[in-house]
Amino acid sequence: MINKMKIDEAFEFYNIDKSYKEECYRCIEEINRSENYKKVFKDVYEILYCSDFFRIKELWQIKDVNELFVNNINPFVTNLMIILGYELHEKNMNKYKLDMEQVNIHKKRIKECFQNDLIYRKYNGVRISQMLWAVYFIRVRIIEIGRFQYEYEYTKNNVSIIKIHIPKGKKLNLIEVKDSIKKSETELKHIFKLDKTKYICNSWLLSNQICSILDKNSNISLFHNLFDIKDGEDCINDIMNFVYRINACNDYNTLSEQTILQRRIKEKLLKGEKFYLGLGVLKKIIKIKIYITKKIRPIKFEN
Repeated sequence: MINKMKIDEAFEFYNIDKSYKEECYRCIEEINRSENYKKVFKDVYEILYCSDFFRIKELWQIKDVNELFVNNINPFVTNLMIILGYELHEKNMNKYKLDMEQVNIHKKRIKECFQNDLIYRKYNGVRISQMLWAVYFIRVRIIEIGRFQYEYEYTKNNVSIIKIHIPKGKKLNLIEVKDSIKKSETELKHIFKLDKTKYICNSWLLSNQICSILDKNSNISLFHNLFDIKDGEDCINDIMNFVYRINACNDYNTLSEQTILQRRIKEKLLKGEKFYLGLGVLKKIIKIKIYITKKIRPIKFEN
């Protein structure tokens, strides 16, 4: 049975606001009263923390907590699932010999996964996507260096695939970008014992269509130039989420025009044009030249 002591230890480990404890306790009690709930909870726990990592990737398609677990389960079950991974997280951080800086970053990111949906979206439990993202840290598939997060995906033919993730809220300064990538090469080899690496990044920020409407010296354009890029799937949902801060839009005429990026994307959408995810493979950084001919007001973005 899941017990309250584990919850208390996890809250202490991640320094999570104790006001959320009672909801965790209630969720535990509900699960422990039902054999069906306990079985489903155990099954999901084993997928997240004990199975091959490719099984976790399959869960990203599921959006409804009731679909993943069982109908009418307490929505706080995703929060509970996050913090019950704390012992494995501590073990993995020791296994990979993460330094104190990385340990603190990991704990901070887990705390954010646990709390942000509750605080900023006023949800009754965190989204499945937040729970899964926490698992990537708990299983130490991600390290964070400067501007970026780096996910060790897999190794094939002696080449390790590293996926670049872009935390929200900071400008995409090219000096910081290149500094992060350069430092990551040493850290990734040290932590994961890698030899040859290939960096990829799949993001709306690498969209060829977005790049085409921005000044060539904008932060996004300069970042775009670091990659060989091909079009992926439609990224309208990402644009609504990260550019306009909304979940969806049925009438593009109502979209905000507070920023240059918002105005230019809106113009294209009203003309019926589409935007596609950019699937990027990082070029050799040392071969990249940066041309800055005049000062351009940097575009702040989120991803």
